[in-house]
Amino acid sequence: MTLLGPARGDRMTALGSTYTTKAGAEVTGGAYWLVEEEFWGETTPLHRHSSAEEAFYVLSGRVAAWLEETEIEAGPGAFLLVPRGTPHALRRLGDDPVRMLTVVSPAGMEGFFAAVERIGEESLLAEPELLVSLAAEFGTEVLGEYPG
Repeated sequence: MTLLGPARGDRMTALGSTYTTKAGAEVTGGAYWLVEEEFWGETTPLHRHSSAEEAFYVLSGRVAAWLEETEIEAGPGAFLLVPRGTPHALRRLGDDPVRMLTVVSPAGMEGFFAAVERIGEESLLAEPELLVSLAAEFGTEVLGEYPG
């Protein structure tokens, strides 16, 4: 059994979000990665995960999600499930960060964000092809900018 108090857990900041791990691969046997995500960036790029589902439960703030060529808006209490292989992107609505519980199944995507932190976000953003290549190593295909 694992019990973490508020604001407890390993933290990473990368590409517009701060991730506080509540249950990582080592606790879940690789089944999933559960994080409290604070999305303070403007948008994520349009992308898809070839080997993982991603789910978001909005705790506070408002977010727009581009799913299956449609933009939907979600606020506190909303749940978004993104099946593997589905192109998707997020856009923050309003000035406040969006806080979400985010689940990625199976675990593994946390390695991408840790690599971004280790290599350095600024150097990766200066050479976008390196960021795209790094994302691909972790099963994520970057498809372009946020649609619209």
